[in-house]
Parts: sequence; structure tokens; C-alpha cells
Amino acid sequence: MRRLTVLFGIGALACLPARGQLMDSLALFSRQTPRITAKLDSRGSFIRNSHVRLMGVKVGLEHAGRFQYGLGYTFLVHPAEFLRTVDGVPDVPVRLRMGYATPYVEYAFFQRGPWEVRIPVQFGLGRVSLLAGNGRDKRVVERSFLLTYEPCMTVQYRFLRYFGASAGWGFRLVLAHTHLDEPLTAPIYLLGVKVFFGDLMRDLER
Repeated sequence: MRRLTVLFGIGALACLPARGQLMDSLALFSRQTPRITAKLDSRGSFIRNSHVRLMGVKVGLEHAGRFQYGLGYTFLVHPAEFLRTVDGVPDVPVRLRMGYATPYVEYAFFQRGPWEVRIPVQFGLGRVSLLAGNGRDKRVVERSFLLTYEPCMTVQYRFLRYFGASAGWGFRLVLAHTHLDEPLTAPIYLLGVKVFFGDLMRDLER
């Protein structure tokens, strides 16, 4: 975990010399007329070395097909289950639930032919909780405020004009949480298929 965090820090420092050029590009793109975007966001990650899947929905604006920003919501598809000590009792089965709002921004810094490389970055602001028991015996063991920072990089290949396959990786850094003794900082990977409905509808209208 620590080594991956250091690698992200080095990568961020390496980009600093190009910061002026990046800001100029974003200012230029932001002057273009935006279009509304909506998408589903599926991410794989890990909690306590167990694989988990997070699903998100996002709505935003995109300028010139390069600069995008908006707001979404991300949650665990299934609660993460594991054993832990509760009220002094060891090996109690618990379930972790997590959901948070996600302000996000994306920048496509490379577009050539069918290939596109993007840097999506999102913050998470929400809540995480641990539950024990089932049915009427179900109770909240711990509940915590959660603030995360999730930088990623994705590569997309467009095919058959209206479809794109993408893959990426990143990291979920927990910036703040309270009253929860669980390691939530972890790597992230992204796999998905995109349908370009805008291009499809424009071609159908011709």
C-alpha cells in the first residue's frame, strides 16, 4: 500500500512542469459548448484483501469531448463480509457497507484514431458502517464519516463506430474517517464497455 502511494506521489510531481499547458488546454476546452453526459461506473477494489465491486452513476457536462466534470454516487454492490472482534467477542461475522457522493473531473489528454487515454479523478464524501447479526438482531457496530480521493488512468479503444472498450487502474486514498478501525485505502481497477449513443442518434436522424 505504502509503495503504491509513493508511486502516485512521484507521478503527480512528474506532471508539475506541464501544469501551465494543462490549465491552458482546460481553459480552451471549457469555452466550448458543453453537452450533458450520464454513465454507469463499475470499479473493482479490495477490502481486507477480499475482492469487492463498487457501482456508481454519474451525471455531468463534457466540453469538446475532452474535459468532463459532474457529480455521482458510488456504493458497494454487495456488503464486504469478514470476521472481527465485537464488544470483546472474537470472530464475529460482520458486514461492511459503504456509499458516498462523488464529485469528479476527467481529462482526455491523448486522442489518436480509435485510442483515447483519460485521467478521471473523483472525491468521495459519504458514510461507511459495520453491521453484525441478521434480521431483528441486526445492529450497527460502527459508523463513520468517509472522505476519499481516487485518481485513475484509463485507456479506451473504440470499435464498430458506436462502441468502446476501456480498462484502467488507480488508487483509493482515504483522507479522513472517524470511529472505524478498518483499512479502506486500496488499489482500484476499471473495466467497461461504452456505447456512444450521441453518435448513434445523430446517424439515425440523417
